[in-house]
Amino acid sequence: MDFSQITVKSISRGKFKLAEYSGKVLLIVNVASECGFTPQYKNLQKLYDLYESKGLCVLAFPCNDFADQEPSSENEIRNFCDYKYGVTFDIFSKIKIRGSLSNPLFKVLESQGFPVVRPNGIKAKFFQLYTSAMFRLKEGRFPLTGDVQWNFHKFLIGRNGLIKGHFSSDCDPLNSMVVSSIEHELEVLID
Repeated sequence: MDFSQITVKSISRGKFKLAEYSGKVLLIVNVASECGFTPQYKNLQKLYDLYESKGLCVLAFPCNDFADQEPSSENEIRNFCDYKYGVTFDIFSKIKIRGSLSNPLFKVLESQGFPVVRPNGIKAKFFQLYTSAMFRLKEGRFPLTGDVQWNFHKFLIGRNGLIKGHFSSDCDPLNSMVVSSIEHELEVLID
């Protein structure tokens, strides 16, 4: 997968190609400010603070596709992230993931069909059933392997530009599965 030529638009830095992140480890997350998982911003920032100097970049893409939980303007989103969570990682312009106007980056990420890692337990099973049902209602089909089903879905991209991890929304950024995957990718050097 080579998504380095995909153009993205940062709220604060404008348009640029993802090639700017070449050789970095990326955690790409679709975010929303009115979601039950919105407090994950805090742990995304902790991850960024811990590993940014080693090559981790967190890329947050606000999206209103899942239960309309990101109705805010881009300036409101940036202000919310700054003041509520002290976010210093890149926050991008609002995107669409579902539908005909879906974001090219997320099209590529989903098309890889990389299996989703989920937490264990009954609560996680109920969340999976709920998001699958909501996806079916909105899309008219059940989600495929790799589909983003809710806010705060996470893709881990290695230094080589390949998906190395795919984590469900209810998998907290500081979950040991996420952290160990990030640490492993940060240790991998590319020639």
